[in-house]
Amino acid sequence: MQNSQTVISIFDILKIIKKNIWIILAIVIVTFVAVFTITNFILTPQYKATNQILVVQNTNKADSNVQNSEVQANLQMVNTYSAMIKSPLVLDKVSEKLRGQYSTNELSKKIVTSNDQNSQVLNIQVQDESQAMAAKIANETASAFKENLPVIMKDKSVTVMSQAKVLKNAHPVFPNKTMFYFLSLVAGLVLSGLFCFLREILDTTVKTEDQIMEKLGLPVLGTISKIPDNSVKNRPKYEAMNKTHTEAKPVYEK
Repeated sequence: MQNSQTVISIFDILKIIKKNIWIILAIVIVTFVAVFTITNFILTPQYKATNQILVVQNTNKADSNVQNSEVQANLQMVNTYSAMIKSPLVLDKVSEKLRGQYSTNELSKKIVTSNDQNSQVLNIQVQDESQAMAAKIANETASAFKENLPVIMKDKSVTVMSQAKVLKNAHPVFPNKTMFYFLSLVAGLVLSGLFCFLREILDTTVKTEDQIMEKLGLPVLGTISKIPDNSVKNRPKYEAMNKTHTEAKPVYEK
């Protein structure tokens, strides 16, 4: 019984899809075109630039135990360094070097710091509408942090591991067009599917004999099939009548 019900339900689903195939295609196409337009003509592309810095402790001690403890201390200070990079002490100088093009708050929103697990290397990532500006902000931030950290922590120094560079033919990190297009197709299929199934569920008209028996509980005694107009017109009887009517000439009394 369960298998037959499953087959019937799948058959009904396929029947609904076949019946509304043009509506489904139309909704999918409209959704894709809308997302394509928004992605290419409305959203502003964002580019990313990244550089890497390393914070180390100035020491001449060769004791391995001391060096290991310093490494562990630096790892625990990574969050502190990240907060310092986005602090007004550093970003105010970056804003000055950019001639006030971005405020301290705007720079803070553009900068993201991260590091790999158990790594002392800090990544400074910047997103901007211009790749050149993103690289400039990242490099100026690393430079300002390098200048200010020894003032606050005299036993620390910063080494710039790699600078952000402007790449040729760079692709924006936002919007991700491939992902947006894929999601638009999925959204179009989901929306069209919901529309078609709701349309079928809300349709209370009776279309088959089984629906009459199911809803009214009455047996079907007989059915009257629909007679197409073409079949009626093509019958010989009606053709003869039409021919006679056409050839008849009006008679006028004198």
